[in-house]
Amino acid sequence: MSRRWRIGRVFVLRHAGMPFDWIEGLGAGPELLRAADELLDLEEALLAEAGRQAAVREAVGRCAPERLPAAHRAGGTAAAWAEAAERYRHLYREADERATKELRRVLEHPEVGEAIFLSNPDAHRNMLLPMLAYGGALNSRHRRVRRQLYTYVQRFCAKNETVSFFGPMAYAEVRPGAGAVLRADRPRVRRVFLAGWAARELFRAIARDGRLLPDLRFHRTGRAGPEDDAVLGAIGPGGATLRELRAATGLPAKEIGRALRTLSASGVLDVELGGGPYDLEPLATLRDQLGRLPASAARQEWLARVEALDAGRAALESGPLERRIAALAELEALFTAVTGTEARRGAGATYADRAVVFEECASPFSLEIGQETVAAWERALRPALEVCVAHGHATQRAAAGAVAAALGGAGELTLLRYATATAELFRTSGSVFQTGHAPRYPGSAWHAHADRLLDAAAELPGDRYAVIDLCPRAAGAAGLPSAELVVARTHHHLQVRSWLGTMYGDPAAFEAEAARWVAEQDGRLVGLDFGRRNKGYYRFPGPEVALRAPSWTDGARAELSQAEEFTVRVDGSGPRLLDPRGRQVHAYIPLSDFVKYPPYAALSHPQVLHPVFADDGDQPEVRVGGVLLQRPRWRLVPAGLTLPAPEARFLQLRRVARRTGRRFVFCRSDRERKPYLIDLASPLAADLVAHVARDTGGLSAEAMIPEPDELWLRDPEGRRYTCELRMQVIGRETT
Repeated sequence: MSRRWRIGRVFVLRHAGMPFDWIEGLGAGPELLRAADELLDLEEALLAEAGRQAAVREAVGRCAPERLPAAHRAGGTAAAWAEAAERYRHLYREADERATKELRRVLEHPEVGEAIFLSNPDAHRNMLLPMLAYGGALNSRHRRVRRQLYTYVQRFCAKNETVSFFGPMAYAEVRPGAGAVLRADRPRVRRVFLAGWAARELFRAIARDGRLLPDLRFHRTGRAGPEDDAVLGAIGPGGATLRELRAATGLPAKEIGRALRTLSASGVLDVELGGGPYDLEPLATLRDQLGRLPASAARQEWLARVEALDAGRAALESGPLERRIAALAELEALFTAVTGTEARRGAGATYADRAVVFEECASPFSLEIGQETVAAWERALRPALEVCVAHGHATQRAAAGAVAAALGGAGELTLLRYATATAELFRTSGSVFQTGHAPRYPGSAWHAHADRLLDAAAELPGDRYAVIDLCPRAAGAAGLPSAELVVARTHHHLQVRSWLGTMYGDPAAFEAEAARWVAEQDGRLVGLDFGRRNKGYYRFPGPEVALRAPSWTDGARAELSQAEEFTVRVDGSGPRLLDPRGRQVHAYIPLSDFVKYPPYAALSHPQVLHPVFADDGDQPEVRVGGVLLQRPRWRLVPAGLTLPAPEARFLQLRRVARRTGRRFVFCRSDRERKPYLIDLASPLAADLVAHVARDTGGLSAEAMIPEPDELWLRDPEGRRYTCELRMQVIGRETT
């Protein structure tokens, strides 16, 4: 038995929105780097002579020659080290000042200022503008501001995120023939959306207006309610208003109002406001709904408010930054006045769904890949993907065993009860690289374990699917056909209709291959509908079961079931999901956290997951079938990176550079989900890594691969961009 893997014919080109050249240009000059190397050479010799003398080791560790004991200052290696340390510190201070000036030049780019504003308006006003206006020496507060602004720059220049113009949406398509063609001529279209949380606050404010309540329409959500309830029984497929219910039941308005509140609180009913959890244009939907209400002063007031909010949203899609700053302030003030809710959440956190609006942008780049190149990639990727198949199977079995042990002899539960019961027993997040229950494979013997996983995969029947982040190593698009392939991540997902396709002109084509494969499963693959997560959404092209707050739109969706209708049967081998007819089905899990969450992972379609080969410390580079499946990683000791003196922290970065042989690494602390790019040759990075390493028990560094000269995505000016090809792969069983 074997599988033939096929790459989807449309996929996402995720890339940083600003050139990598900008962040690379913030490194120190060769004179400082040579001085640091000379100092480190002398340091090794001095420590070898000093043995365990604590005073000498402390002086060396802190780059503080004045701390050397008097007996070591007279001559020899110690004196040479002290002289080199003084020269290094002088050069470091000069380089640190130059780094501030170079950072200021990058911050002066208009797009950098706008990106900081869109990420965090408070940071733009309170940090960026004062920093650009200040030209004096840096005190501790200014250094903190400099570090925070540098953090934004490394994000904009080195992170393949998808947000606004500094993380734009680009796409690639497969065409007949060979080779690859990169274009950079697409218009940069920007779209601004009302955040999902903000739409919900607006709906609540409208529903609280007692003047409108008699004419608002309530619908069944599909969730079962009390069969003998007169109000519920009077609500048909088209919903009903309080006025209509009063006429149909003869009950007093107050009694009907109490019943509506109770049924809505239990999720049996929902008011017709907005277009459900996946409505990307709730203001337009709401405007149409209010327009259908009977004419009244309240209706006109709310229509005017909704139209003003939509006009404010539209004003943010174009115009110079100064105008957009004013437009956002007006929109936020209006939102707060209308809803009574603050327009920002998350205390300005960069990655939180904290703003009242969010923006997406079409990238100027587009890529066409020849079918012959894609076919070669499919063949090259097969061994690595099969390793992920076997690891996914082992991980899923471990999840099933953990759930069975936790639930004991649970027997049969509804899916709703199963979700509730397991929520009390399991956490919903895994580690930064893998889940806690996943098998780990010793890095020192990764060859043998990779071979064993390949053999195990050959015994696992059935189709598999994944979305991979593929990073070819090439100096330009023309080199893609012969590029070495790096699989950065393997996600157990399909490329379904989602927020990642917002700027792709043909949503049906975006999900076409996933939809065809799902249709072949004949209803045995069921999507778990968790709703939207901040701005993210995923629409499964098949039957779904709701595991979210119910919506008025659910009652009309024949393909959507309720969690009470599905059963989970738990025995010693783990849980199995049964549909209302009693057939065993598999769950499609759209959110990465839940893919790693044992109770849902155990119900999933057979998983395809990225293994980790590691010993207690460093993790090796792993290649399977010529494909790089694991970049090298190193464990770092936080203590040396958090020393008080900046020059001592930078010298620690140079020690890491010697150890790793790298200039750029991605660092992540044990308390961070997102990595930071650390330039081991930059004084600015010494401040950033000190912040990342503070108050953490561990720090990991992963090599930047592709390296800077292997960044194939380049604009017409030749500037380089980090990128990855997020592509769907489906492995079909062959005999």
